[in-house]
Amino acid sequence: MMMNQIMAKFQRFEKIRKLHTIISKETIKPSSPTPPHLKTHHLSMIDHLTPNVHMPWVFFYKNYTKGDINILKKSLSQCVTHYYPFAGRLLGPDATHIDCNDEGVEFVEASIDSRIDDFIFKKDQDETFDQLIPNALGCAVNKTSANMVAVQLSYFTCGGAALAVSVSHKAGDGFTMGSFVNDWSILTRGGSPIIHGFFPSTMSNFKIPEFLLVEGPKVKCVTRKYVFPNSKLNELKNKINTMGTSPMNPTRVESLTSLLFKRAEAAATAKSGSLQPSRLVHMVNLRGTNNANFPKLALGNFFACVGAKIKDSGEINLNEVITSLRNERVELQGVSEVEEAGKTLVDAWREIVDDQNRAYTFSSLCRFPFYQVDFGWGKPERVMLRSEIMGTNFLMFMDTPSGDGIEATVQLEEEEMSIFQNDKELHAYTQDI
Repeated sequence: MMMNQIMAKFQRFEKIRKLHTIISKETIKPSSPTPPHLKTHHLSMIDHLTPNVHMPWVFFYKNYTKGDINILKKSLSQCVTHYYPFAGRLLGPDATHIDCNDEGVEFVEASIDSRIDDFIFKKDQDETFDQLIPNALGCAVNKTSANMVAVQLSYFTCGGAALAVSVSHKAGDGFTMGSFVNDWSILTRGGSPIIHGFFPSTMSNFKIPEFLLVEGPKVKCVTRKYVFPNSKLNELKNKINTMGTSPMNPTRVESLTSLLFKRAEAAATAKSGSLQPSRLVHMVNLRGTNNANFPKLALGNFFACVGAKIKDSGEINLNEVITSLRNERVELQGVSEVEEAGKTLVDAWREIVDDQNRAYTFSSLCRFPFYQVDFGWGKPERVMLRSEIMGTNFLMFMDTPSGDGIEATVQLEEEEMSIFQNDKELHAYTQDI
């Protein structure tokens, strides 16, 4: 039996290996050198707190038309001139700054012995997805690089293509990533994007607390995607409005966050046999807040967190979760410095560790312009993040390609996911991908 399992696993990985063939590799350097005063990009407190991982985003284009690849490379060279930390290097996991030395961005061309539909209609992610990622950056926690950005253009047998862009989280968040790819696409089409600069960097003396350096137990995670159409989300919002003494008019993201928190916790409770203290941690984009110290379109890492928690008794009430999130969001209005924003992250995780809470991390990228990225091949059919490196109990929201709903990427422990994906209350609001 054991030998059969080993052979089956070997055959599966052998099949994966054959899907992927590297055509070329090249380093794309900035079109203009970085000025001396920008050569050192100091990491902020938030930068220090972000994991040293790459975030691999993949854009799928069914209508890809093969043209002069040098146009794509030239526009990338122009773009990283403005995004100068992206062409630099992070010299070690404990580095306090990005060395903006213009060493460049790796650009890989590859062929994939598969059809584009084999990827865009999958509800889960497996090792085949990793072959779309340059050097598999971001496909595992220990898969890191001094390079801040790497790019891979993969050609499918059907004529479609996937463009993967893997960006170090130390250089920026989801907003920064979306801005970079959009600006690159505009330059490729011959346009002139309005590129906003990185927030002025200053040296931070912040030292990561010891409790954040302790690695948790290794668990096998499963990642699945769920689509929630606006029609169903409106039903959910109406249901929540009837729960309190007065309507609270929750947003789509608030409504879905509270639902998934409740159903994920229900799956964990079903597995363990008892309700345990849990905390919801929701990342908040600080751009566009009332505070002038956080420019609306600044590049880099600019986020804080709000949360809600449950004790070891009682059922999660959706409107109470939303009320808690809103109350903590009001408190964020008093945050005026990056260091203060970073403190919200430290405080949230310290409370989780001290109280031995189960934590669920939510991040919403709804209304970010990922589906506007057009290199001249039309808008992408699908946009995906390889989320395995984010760890267990991670949930991320994006708009659907048509904008008529929310696509949720949910990553849970394997046994809990098997319970979660059969949850009737959850599927009352979903539709097939």
